[in-house]
Amino acid sequence: QYNGKPCASTTHYSDGHKGACGCGYGDSPFPWMIHGFTTAPNSYFFDSNLKTWCGGNCGKCVKLTTTVRFYFNASFSTLGGFIDGEGGYTAPGRSVTFMVTNLCPINGNEHWCGQQSTSSGNTFGYAAHFDLEDTARQVTSGLGWNNPEVTWEFVNCDAEHHHNQQTPSSHDYSKCQCHGHEGK
Repeated sequence: QYNGKPCASTTHYSDGHKGACGCGYGDSPFPWMIHGFTTAPNSYFFDSNLKTWCGGNCGKCVKLTTTVRFYFNASFSTLGGFIDGEGGYTAPGRSVTFMVTNLCPINGNEHWCGQQSTSSGNTFGYAAHFDLEDTARQVTSGLGWNNPEVTWEFVNCDAEHHHNQQTPSSHDYSKCQCHGHEGK
């Protein structure tokens, strides 16, 4: 925990598919999936019953805030938190809201997305992991994020969309196949 909120690890990916919440035409994603702030969380976060389609958190929004890592060298300094060897400096205290639209599957991603419950962590000790869609480089170039450690909290998608158009709205999600079928 950091500032009273749970922490999570992040990575980024590029995907040309509609995702595990069914947000697209055929197998192609809607444009807002490619250019907006969307995420594929670990399997347990996506759905506590480990469903791989229409998970219980499809269409929900999470505000991710980069954490701070303190270093005491010759002078005191702060950096954004990250896992050594897996990320890099990211400015601390930056909050961005992402909509859950996909799943980070366990197979092939065991070290990041292998959590099976809220009490088990991934290889790096985090109970939650968010793989951030980055096809349009909105995360790495736009935000300047390099797999930062973040805190997370559920927030209202529409309120966040009002502040930042790259956060999808409930209207955007209403066109997804899983709308109204989450966790069923």
